[in-house]
Amino acid sequence: EVSVSELGLGYESDETVLFRYCSGTCEAAVRSYDLSLKSMRSRRRIRREKVRARPCCRPLAYDDDVSFLDAYNRYYTVNELSAKECGCV
Repeated sequence: EVSVSELGLGYESDETVLFRYCSGTCEAAVRSYDLSLKSMRSRRRIRREKVRARPCCRPLAYDDDVSFLDAYNRYYTVNELSAKECGCV
């Protein structure tokens, strides 16, 4: 649980929300694309800062929208905030 203000979305609110996130490695999800991209980067055919050469763990689905009142009694709804399902993409 975190306060809405801690989310860093620009809202001032002491209300708390449940923030679920994804983490972990995705080595099992490596495909031919990832292997070829890694090879091209190591040969300096593609600049390193332009691409990531491995899959990453990201939300595949999100929990319901989150609604709250800010410090000025304004009502907001934020969608796609908390991860419901994670996977390698």
